Amino acid sequence: MSMPTSPTRLLTCEACGATLPFEPEHAGQRCRCGGCGKILVVPGEDYGPKQETAPEYVSFACRVCQTTLSARVEHVGRKAKCPDCYSRTVVPPPTKVKKKQPPQAMHGQQYGLWDVDTAPLPAELAAKQPKFFPVYCRLCQTLMHAQPKQVGSKLTCPDCGVKTLVVEPPPEKPKASALVPDGEEYQLDETSAPSPRPAPTPPEAVEGQKIVEYRDQLQKEYGERPRLPRLPTLQGIFPMLLRSPIPAWWLGLSCALTAAVMLGLEAGSSMGGGFAAIMGVCFLAMACILGILTLSALTTLWCGILTDSSEGNQRLYNPPSPAPQEWFGALLYVGIALAVSLFPAWVLAAIVPNRIAVIGISLLLCFPVVLLSTLEQGSPMEILSPRLLKSLIQRAPLWLLFYLQTAILVGASAWVTVQWLPNSLMAIIPFSVAVSLLYFRLLGRFAWWLAESMPVEDDVDSN
Repeated sequence: MSMPTSPTRLLTCEACGATLPFEPEHAGQRCRCGGCGKILVVPGEDYGPKQETAPEYVSFACRVCQTTLSARVEHVGRKAKCPDCYSRTVVPPPTKVKKKQPPQAMHGQQYGLWDVDTAPLPAELAAKQPKFFPVYCRLCQTLMHAQPKQVGSKLTCPDCGVKTLVVEPPPEKPKASALVPDGEEYQLDETSAPSPRPAPTPPEAVEGQKIVEYRDQLQKEYGERPRLPRLPTLQGIFPMLLRSPIPAWWLGLSCALTAAVMLGLEAGSSMGGGFAAIMGVCFLAMACILGILTLSALTTLWCGILTDSSEGNQRLYNPPSPAPQEWFGALLYVGIALAVSLFPAWVLAAIVPNRIAVIGISLLLCFPVVLLSTLEQGSPMEILSPRLLKSLIQRAPLWLLFYLQTAILVGASAWVTVQWLPNSLMAIIPFSVAVSLLYFRLLGRFAWWLAESMPVEDDVDSN
């Protein structure tokens, strides 16, 4: 069933282009344009697009090469010759031109614009719109919408086809106003006075507070700063050596160093001809590599014990790193200190006949000075520290006591090795490693004693 159309037509003003509606029964009457005020005459029955006349020519395509051809209407039915392919094509009759129909939107009531003063408020427009509320299908929960007038009737679900009874929705709750009622506003207490503004803290106090907090944090993590005993080189030496991880490192390094020495001895005994010589070279290379890695780890452990002992710690906080490439730095410090300490022995070797005694005395006297100097200066090339040389004079009794303890340690170790371990390689190497750890522990405690006993002004002068 088609919808009836309204007889309303539109008239366009020739002056301003405004569109004016009119009815066909008003044909011939005059009207005034609402845009420019020009007097217009309502058109009659001939309003709208005029019917087009029959065309005089007809266009068609060649049946062979599709060239476009043209002929007069009276030649319909005859054959026309193509100028390209010379084939003949029958002239078809012209196609009928369909009458143009104006769009449906041009008929009936048209949309308009309100003036500024006549436009209704948005709330009024929303009030005139039909009200809808949601309704859910009782079977498939499809969302539908209904009007208040449909309350009590049934809606058919567009998905499942089940009919659902429309129930009146609950009343809407009134929205609370965002405005505070009169008399409930916040009131200021006139009797309460504002708190005084805190005085700004000077930067020096802030820095001092940061230093105190950092010191408290260090004390919380590592405990209170250890106190220097009366004789540091005689008291509290063994607790660090017996705590983890030093025993584990001592056992591992002793085994590795023993294996390196045994590989070296096997390489020396295998030096001959043929396949035995090749095996001897392989054993020698393995012994060198294992020995260098073991000595590097051992020197790192020595330096860790020395630095932690110089700070008064009773536990090793800086064990060797698991990465072998980080061990060679400590090996450089200890190697240069040994080379410099042996230089006086090399000079006196031509004068003194007992070279072993010269080497031992040179190492005993020079090695602590050179190693502590390099560690204090932070460079293996700075072999003499002015502050450490000054301590040789100012703290001579401390140095004498340390040298005496070192001589006793070396003499006792040599006596034990000769008397109890003369031919036991498996016992000599672990015993020597343990003695070396004890020596560096003793040297670290002595460095702590020197640092605490030197006057404060010496620190300022050296800087």
